[in-house]
Amino acid sequence: MEENDIGALIRFSHQGRLVKQYVGYFPHVNLSASVSPITRTVLKVDLLITPEFVWKDRHHGMSQRWLIIVEDSENDTIYHSELFTLTKKMARGTPTKMSFNIPIFEPHPPQYYIRAVSDSWLHAESIFTVSFHNLTLPQTQITHTELLDLKPLPLSALGNKAYEDLYRFTHFNPIQTQAFHVLYHTETNVLLGAPTGSGKTISAELAMLHLFNTQPDMKVVYIAPLKAIVRERMNDWRHRLVTQLGKKMVEMTGDFTPDMVALLSADIIISTPEKWDGISRSWHSRSYVMKVGLMILDEIHLLGADRGPILEVIVSRMRYISSQTERSIRFVGLSTALANARDLADWLGVRDDGLFNFKPSVRPVPLEVHIQGYPGKFYCPRMNSMNKPAYAAICTHSPDKPVLIFVSSRRQTRLTALDLIQLAASDEKPTQFLSMADNSLDMILSQVTDSNLRHTLQFGIGLHHAGLNDRDRSLVEELFSNNKIQVLVCTSTLAWGVNLPAHLVIIKGTEYYDGKTKRYVDYVITDILQMMGRAGRPQYDQHGKAVILVHEPKKSFYKKFLYEPFPVESNLREHLHDHINAEIVSSTIGNKEEAIIYLTWTYLYRRLVVNPSYYGLEDTETYTLNAYLSR
Repeated sequence: MEENDIGALIRFSHQGRLVKQYVGYFPHVNLSASVSPITRTVLKVDLLITPEFVWKDRHHGMSQRWLIIVEDSENDTIYHSELFTLTKKMARGTPTKMSFNIPIFEPHPPQYYIRAVSDSWLHAESIFTVSFHNLTLPQTQITHTELLDLKPLPLSALGNKAYEDLYRFTHFNPIQTQAFHVLYHTETNVLLGAPTGSGKTISAELAMLHLFNTQPDMKVVYIAPLKAIVRERMNDWRHRLVTQLGKKMVEMTGDFTPDMVALLSADIIISTPEKWDGISRSWHSRSYVMKVGLMILDEIHLLGADRGPILEVIVSRMRYISSQTERSIRFVGLSTALANARDLADWLGVRDDGLFNFKPSVRPVPLEVHIQGYPGKFYCPRMNSMNKPAYAAICTHSPDKPVLIFVSSRRQTRLTALDLIQLAASDEKPTQFLSMADNSLDMILSQVTDSNLRHTLQFGIGLHHAGLNDRDRSLVEELFSNNKIQVLVCTSTLAWGVNLPAHLVIIKGTEYYDGKTKRYVDYVITDILQMMGRAGRPQYDQHGKAVILVHEPKKSFYKKFLYEPFPVESNLREHLHDHINAEIVSSTIGNKEEAIIYLTWTYLYRRLVVNPSYYGLEDTETYTLNAYLSR
C-alpha cells in the first residue's frame, strides 16, 4: 500500500509514511523449498530463506532467531525442528539455504507445511506448503551380497614370498577371501561395498599386486577424497610397497605437486580428486595419464558429497580415455554398504562377478551400538551435559581398553578432556587412563609443544585435531596405539585419516558448526558410520562398542536410518557448466553431439532415469530426457 492509502485507512494522513516505515521493520522471511526423494521413506529438503524487512539495530539487535518447523497437518506430527539464527549481515545478503532430511510415509499425505516462527516477535510467521502430487519416489532395489561360509585363505595363496612378507597376519578375513579370486587373478572391474574396518584397503592391494605381476610397466592411481587418507596411504605404503617391493610412489595433493620426471617414473600415484582432475584434462599430451592400468577409488560413496562432482568427472573421463586407448583401465571402487550398488557398478563398468555389496552388519568384529538422546535447545550446554554420560560409558563398556571420543571442534576436544579428568578425580582415580611410569611420562611431556595436550597426557587422555603440529600428533597416535594412554579425544577427521581402532567409540554429538551457513548442521550418515567403524580391533576384540550421544529429537532418526544404507546420488548437476567448459578448453568436447556423448559417461545420466524427482525431472520419457540434457 502507498503512504496516502495507509494515512486514509488510519484517518491520520500525516502519519501514513511513519506507519509504512515501521511496518517495514516488522520481521518477515519468505520461504521457498524444493523436495528431492532419497529413498521411498526419506526426503531431502532444500529450504531457501529470504529476509524481506528493513534491519534496524534498535529493534532487531545483532541477530534474530527463527524456529523452522516441518509438520503434517493431518496427523498433527512435527517431523523436523531446528533453530535458525538470522544475522544482520545475512539479512542484507543473498538468501540462506538450509538442507535437512525428513521422513515420508505411505499413503502419502497431500502436503507438508514448513513454518518459520520468530523467537521474539508475536505473529512474525511464514509458511510454505510442500505438495506431493507430482512426486515420483525411487524404486527400492537393495541387492546385498551374501557372505559365504568359506575357509579363510592363507597368505600362501598369493604364491609370492615377497608379497606374503608385506602382511603381518596369517589368513585373509572372510570378505577378502570371497573377493580374492576376482581381485588377484582377473582383470575384472570391481566394486566392493563393505563396512568400515572390513579390510577394503588390503583388497585393493590385491588388485595392485595383480597389476605388478601382469603389467609391471603400467601405473596405479589411487584417488582418496581427503588429504588425511592420502597421508595415511603414503605412510603405510612407503614402509611396505616402496621399501619391500622397490616401487616408486608419488603424492599429489595441495601440499605436493611432483615434477614430470617423478610422474613418468612412478609406479603408484596417490592423489586427491582435484589434482587428478587438473592433470587428466590434457590427457592427449600427457603420456603418464595413458599409462594408467589400475584406478582405485577409495570412499566412492562420497560421490554425493560436496566434492563428489570432481570425483564423478575424473572417473567418467578415465572411462572415456579407457575406451579411446588400446589398453583398458581397470577400476576398483571401495565404499560402505550401498543401497544402489547396481547403478554405481554400471557406471564403473563392473559386471555381476565383480560386484560385492555386503550388508552393514557384516563386519570382521561385530558391533554393539547404543544411542542416547539428550534435551537442550543450545549446542554448548548440551555438549557439556554429555560429558558425564561419556565418562559413565567408558567405565561401563571399556574400563581398561582403548576409547575414541569424537567431537566436532578443537575447543570441544579440550573441554571434553578437562571434564573427563575432573570426573576421574572425583572418583578418586585421576590416573586410571594412564599406563606409563612417571619417568617415561616426564620424558614424553618434555617433547610436547601444545600446552593443553601436555596437561591432559598426565592423566592418560590424548587430544587429536588439526591444530596440533605433526610431531605432537604422531606422538599422541603412537601413545594411543601402544596402549600407553587409554582415551583419545579427537575431531571427526581422525575417522577418515589415521587408522587407530579402539574397543569403544563415543560420538559426542552429531552436529558441527558450518562456517558458510553460520549454524550447526548434522554430519552426513557416512561420517557417523565411519566413526562407528573405528570400534572393534580385529586382533584383540570379540566385538566392538559404539555409543552415540545425540540431540533428543534426532534419536528416532538415527535409530531408523543408521543401518538402512542410503543410495548414492550425483551432485554434478549444479557444477556441470564448469566441467563442460573445462572439457571444451581441453578439446575433449568440440560440438553439442560430443557434449551429449560426454554426459552419457557420467553417473548423473544413470541416476536421472532411476530417481527423476531428485534431479527436477517430471518423467522419464525420451523427449523429456532429451530436452533436459540439451537445455
